[in-house]
Amino acid sequence: MHSVSVIKSPLRDPPETLESLCYWFMKEYLENYSIDLTITHMDLSDEGVDGWCMREDEQEFIIQIDENLKGEEYTRTILHECYHVMQHLLGISQCEICAHLSEQINLDKYNQS
Repeated sequence: MHSVSVIKSPLRDPPETLESLCYWFMKEYLENYSIDLTITHMDLSDEGVDGWCMREDEQEFIIQIDENLKGEEYTRTILHECYHVMQHLLGISQCEICAHLSEQINLDKYNQS
Protein backbone atom coordinates (compact mmCIF):
# COMPACT_ATOMS: atom_id res chain seq x y z
CA MET A 1 0.00 0.00 0.00
CA HIS A 2 1.32 3.40 -0.96
CA SER A 3 0.71 6.73 0.71
CA VAL A 4 1.45 10.22 -0.57
CA SER A 5 1.43 13.29 1.68
CA VAL A 6 1.85 16.78 0.31
CA ILE A 7 3.18 19.71 2.30
CA LYS A 8 2.12 22.83 0.46
CA SER A 9 4.06 26.01 0.00
CA PRO A 10 2.60 29.24 1.35
CA LEU A 11 3.29 30.73 -2.12
CA ARG A 12 1.04 28.46 -4.19
CA ASP A 13 -0.85 25.22 -4.22
CA PRO A 14 0.68 22.22 -5.99
CA PRO A 15 -1.03 20.95 -9.14
CA GLU A 16 -4.18 18.91 -8.54
CA THR A 17 -2.58 16.05 -10.46
CA LEU A 18 0.41 15.71 -8.09
CA GLU A 19 -0.90 12.82 -6.02
CA SER A 20 -2.27 10.94 -9.04
CA LEU A 21 1.12 11.37 -10.80
CA CYS A 22 2.96 9.84 -7.81
CA TYR A 23 0.46 7.00 -7.44
CA TRP A 24 0.74 6.32 -11.18
CA PHE A 25 4.54 6.07 -10.95
CA MET A 26 4.43 3.77 -7.93
CA LYS A 27 1.82 1.52 -9.54
CA GLU A 28 3.76 1.44 -12.81
CA TYR A 29 7.17 0.62 -11.30
CA LEU A 30 6.89 -0.12 -7.59
CA GLU A 31 3.68 -2.07 -7.18
CA ASN A 32 5.36 -4.75 -5.03
CA TYR A 33 6.55 -2.20 -2.45
CA SER A 34 4.81 -0.28 0.28
CA ILE A 35 5.95 3.33 0.04
CA ASP A 36 5.30 6.30 2.28
CA LEU A 37 6.12 9.39 0.21
CA THR A 38 6.07 12.96 1.50
CA ILE A 39 6.43 15.83 -0.96
CA THR A 40 7.55 19.12 0.51
CA HIS A 41 7.47 22.39 -1.41
CA MET A 42 10.20 24.86 -0.56
CA ASP A 43 12.51 27.45 -2.05
CA LEU A 44 15.48 25.52 -3.43
CA SER A 45 16.92 28.37 -5.52
CA ASP A 46 19.96 28.68 -3.22
CA GLU A 47 20.57 24.94 -3.58
CA GLY A 48 20.85 25.15 -7.37
CA VAL A 49 18.46 22.20 -7.87
CA ASP A 50 14.81 21.73 -8.75
CA GLY A 51 14.32 18.84 -6.34
CA TRP A 52 15.83 16.36 -3.92
CA CYS A 53 14.95 12.78 -2.99
CA MET A 54 15.87 11.52 0.48
CA ARG A 55 15.35 8.10 1.98
CA GLU A 56 14.26 8.33 5.60
CA ASP A 57 14.01 4.60 6.25
CA GLU A 58 13.34 1.37 4.37
CA GLN A 59 10.08 2.52 2.76
CA GLU A 60 9.78 6.19 3.70
CA PHE A 61 10.92 8.89 1.29
CA ILE A 62 10.83 12.67 1.16
CA ILE A 63 10.89 14.61 -2.07
CA GLN A 64 11.66 18.29 -1.75
CA ILE A 65 10.59 20.27 -4.81
CA ASP A 66 11.23 23.90 -5.63
CA GLU A 67 8.04 25.86 -4.98
CA ASN A 68 8.78 28.10 -7.97
CA LEU A 69 8.41 25.32 -10.59
CA LYS A 70 5.35 25.30 -12.80
CA GLY A 71 3.77 23.23 -15.53
CA GLU A 72 5.76 20.58 -17.33
CA GLU A 73 8.98 21.50 -15.50
CA TYR A 74 7.24 20.70 -12.20
CA THR A 75 5.90 17.38 -13.55
CA ARG A 76 9.28 16.38 -14.97
CA THR A 77 10.97 17.12 -11.66
CA ILE A 78 8.48 15.00 -9.71
CA LEU A 79 9.02 12.13 -12.17
CA HIS A 80 12.79 12.60 -11.91
CA GLU A 81 12.69 12.39 -8.12
CA CYS A 82 10.30 9.41 -8.21
CA TYR A 83 12.87 7.67 -10.38
CA HIS A 84 15.39 8.20 -7.58
CA VAL A 85 12.92 6.58 -5.16
CA MET A 86 12.88 3.58 -7.50
CA GLN A 87 16.69 3.53 -7.64
CA HIS A 88 16.84 3.45 -3.83
CA LEU A 89 14.31 0.63 -3.53
CA LEU A 90 15.83 -1.51 -6.26
CA GLY A 91 19.40 -0.95 -5.08
CA ILE A 92 20.37 0.79 -8.31
CA SER A 93 23.17 3.37 -8.21
CA GLN A 94 21.92 6.94 -8.05
CA CYS A 95 22.42 7.96 -11.67
CA GLU A 96 21.43 11.52 -12.58
CA ILE A 97 21.76 10.82 -16.30
CA CYS A 98 19.37 7.87 -16.02
CA ALA A 99 16.88 9.91 -13.98
CA HIS A 100 17.08 12.73 -16.50
CA LEU A 101 16.56 10.39 -19.45
CA SER A 102 13.56 8.80 -17.72
CA GLU A 103 11.71 12.12 -17.44
CA GLN A 104 10.37 12.31 -21.01
CA ILE A 105 9.69 8.58 -21.22
CA ASN A 106 7.60 8.66 -18.05
CA LEU A 107 5.92 11.94 -18.96
CA ASP A 108 4.77 10.40 -22.25
CA LYS A 109 3.61 7.20 -20.52
CA TYR A 110 1.71 9.17 -17.87
CA ASN A 111 0.03 11.39 -20.45
CA GLN A 112 -1.09 8.31 -22.39
CA SER A 113 -2.56 6.61 -19.32
